[in-house]
Amino acid sequence: MMEEGLKKVEKVVLVSALVLVLIGIVEIFVGYHTNSVGLIADGTDSISDSVVSFMVWFGLRISKRKADKKFNFGYYRVETLVSMIVAMLMIAMSIYIFYNAYLRLRNPVELNYPIAAIITLTAGGLISLYLAIVKNRLSEKYNLLSLKADAKVSIKDWTSSFVILAGVLLSYFGFKWGDAIGALIVSFYIVFVAITTIKQASLVLVDGFNNPELVKYISSIIGKHSAVKLKELKLRMTGPYIIGEVTLNVESEMTIGKVHAMKNKIREDIMKRVSGVKDLTILAEPEGVYESTQKLI
Repeated sequence: MMEEGLKKVEKVVLVSALVLVLIGIVEIFVGYHTNSVGLIADGTDSISDSVVSFMVWFGLRISKRKADKKFNFGYYRVETLVSMIVAMLMIAMSIYIFYNAYLRLRNPVELNYPIAAIITLTAGGLISLYLAIVKNRLSEKYNLLSLKADAKVSIKDWTSSFVILAGVLLSYFGFKWGDAIGALIVSFYIVFVAITTIKQASLVLVDGFNNPELVKYISSIIGKHSAVKLKELKLRMTGPYIIGEVTLNVESEMTIGKVHAMKNKIREDIMKRVSGVKDLTILAEPEGVYESTQKLI
């Protein structure tokens, strides 16, 4: 089921990349002829976003490769690494947009054919909005960090288009600086999105896990089995999947067969109820072992 979902995600990301290239080319062309630095910035932004989508697509394909002697646990974290690279590209892009917007703010000019700029930005913004909705739904469904980053890029893309649209409208009504102001706002927004993505990716790459609701939910599933007590629960992300290790305290009178059956039942319950769990190791210790060891020390 997960593998089929990833194939669907790949197709969506690839189509998104191609559409963004087309939007970017059109916006830069119209921006050049209308003399709109905001529209040129938005077009540059769209082409940069297409590179992001291409990278996410590539990362998803690589992450599906099977484990080998070098990568014993598979290539899943390539997807997380790609999201980090994506964020860094976004920061570089924002610097470029900021610089050009600043120059135009110092020397504002009147726009040519502003109606053409308005139509182009509106169309580009609506298309990016649709892509953002689709990618955001898929990222939530399949728990893909790189796709979440790409969805944020698309959200940024359509909001950027409408912010720049507002600036173009200001220029159209006589406020020449409006076009440059719109581009400046977009550059700051890009940095904010990039920093958020870097934080999330860094947490995964250093084996952090910040989802207390999920930890509580899994603990409640284990708690329904009265014959065992939860001693320790460890979770970590590896690409789109979750890998966990559970340590249980069991009654010392329980036979090995019963312990084994209980472990399998708990593992089955968690895997069935929590989507995205790739592997789950369950360890069992007789109750009182830890306390006895402490006394001996």
